[in-house]
Amino acid sequence: MSKTRYYFTILIIAVAVAAAGYILNIAAIKSFVSVCLNSASNNILSVSAAVCTFIFLGNKNYWSLLTVCAILASLAVQLLSSGGVGLMTTLAQTICFLGIAFLMNLVRLIVNK
Repeated sequence: MSKTRYYFTILIIAVAVAAAGYILNIAAIKSFVSVCLNSASNNILSVSAAVCTFIFLGNKNYWSLLTVCAILASLAVQLLSSGGVGLMTTLAQTICFLGIAFLMNLVRLIVNK
């Protein structure tokens, strides 16, 4: 399976889970997706995701480094903005960070083909 096909498969699964959550009215999924989408509009989180995506490009442990950066960025955003840290918000912002990096890598793969 090519890398592009692998990326599209992951994207389709993520969109299907989110859509199922809205269609079946699952409050936990709807709330999580809402926090993720609201986090995407946070400039600090989005810009740091873009910067980390290109800084660590080509590194052997690329996704591990991005995961650590995502956790640190989400904790920093929460501590600077609200003064408290919540598990669901941290997880949602981490997923948002990784989602931005994922989409940037997908676009890069499509453009380079």
